[in-house]
Amino acid sequence: MKKNDTLTPLRKLGYEAGIGSESVVYNMFYVYFILFLTTVAGINPALAGTISLISVCVDAVTDPLIGWICDKPGADMKKYMLVGGVLTGILLGCTFFIVPGSQAVKFIYYTLVSSLMWVAYTAFCIPYYACVTQMTDNYDELTKIRGISSMMNALFIYVGAALPSVFVGIYTGILDEKTAWTGAAFSIGAISIIFGLINYFSIKDVRFIQKAAESETDGLLKTYGDLLKLKPMKWFIPWVFFMLFANAIATANVEYVIIYKAELPATVITETSAMTVVAFLVGSPIMTWVATKWDRKHAVIAGYVLCLIGLVFCKIKGISSLLDIFILQGVTGLAGVGFWCFFYDFSYDLIELDEYKNHKNRAGCITSFPQLVQKLGNAVGLQAIGIALAMIGFNSAKEVQDASTLVGLENISTLFVGACLFISLICIIKYPINKVKYAKLQAANERRRSGETDYVDPELEHIL
Repeated sequence: MKKNDTLTPLRKLGYEAGIGSESVVYNMFYVYFILFLTTVAGINPALAGTISLISVCVDAVTDPLIGWICDKPGADMKKYMLVGGVLTGILLGCTFFIVPGSQAVKFIYYTLVSSLMWVAYTAFCIPYYACVTQMTDNYDELTKIRGISSMMNALFIYVGAALPSVFVGIYTGILDEKTAWTGAAFSIGAISIIFGLINYFSIKDVRFIQKAAESETDGLLKTYGDLLKLKPMKWFIPWVFFMLFANAIATANVEYVIIYKAELPATVITETSAMTVVAFLVGSPIMTWVATKWDRKHAVIAGYVLCLIGLVFCKIKGISSLLDIFILQGVTGLAGVGFWCFFYDFSYDLIELDEYKNHKNRAGCITSFPQLVQKLGNAVGLQAIGIALAMIGFNSAKEVQDASTLVGLENISTLFVGACLFISLICIIKYPINKVKYAKLQAANERRRSGETDYVDPELEHIL
């Protein structure tokens, strides 16, 4: 394969830094939006939850639609990223703007603006994650790009979660407290726009690989129907779903474990969450090395196995102290490192496979599809934690829970999360594309791009 000489190390770094554009917005929204609506904007908590739910649903629905639009002939992914990134930063500030009026007026405003923000966010994210396969289709290079991006993301998660409160404190000394929130949001939006511009100008002149694909675009339903027929999807989809299902449960339940099982203040979550960042900063380069030395699957499996061993250890030891919470957060983060480092890389496998089987360039659709599954896993996981808490007899009116409830809280974070991760692990073990098979797909597609349009590799047929 001929190397893309326009994708220089500096341009790769600029592309990788683009993760900051979406990450700071995502984390500020999920950490502060409900708090802002209820305590600053003065919206009824039930309405605030509905606003958030509607906007997130809009985000999920627009994923496949924007992916499909990005794959249309003549679509310019770079411009989508530019416009989407700039609008996302501006709309984030508008989402935290103080609106006078009735509850109905506020409901309409915040629902509309937050939904528009998520549409712009998706318009940036889908082409951002998809276009890398048009800059390079080298297995190791893709792995390294995502690994470095994952390390950067660990820092941006903290920026999005911690910096807004710092800005609020700064602006409160200049403006009134309510306006300080708007100033903080526009400041985070400005940071997002800066990284979006760095991303755009870094790859603006990078030459995209010409795929051996038909120019006609199928309809939305046929496109996603074709993608579901790719055999590896039957393992890829449940791998993603059960991982995010487990992650949502682990994230939601840990606060209950902290407060009721370990009898620690809720603010401890801020300290112990740093273990996730540590896990990413330490684990990402190690797993990236394993993935390039051997295979991505080996790296993911290693992270999962270490996590499962750690969860068994936590269950046997028990969770009753601050140290135990740190250990729990750290071992849970190991599976997350393996997943987030290579989540998109596995979708890039499917892009190559789809090109080989269907003669289509559908990077946008394939990148958007697992994002939809990801959000479904998160949503179902958050619903499941409520059911699980009811089953173990949790009663929010009690300051001290029953002994059986305390054991149940511990079991949710260890045994139940571990069971979900085990299912996810089995799926990634069964996932049929590895480094060797990816190389065969890459070679076959390269021959087709060179003019052998009817070339068929018999060894690839069984994974189609």
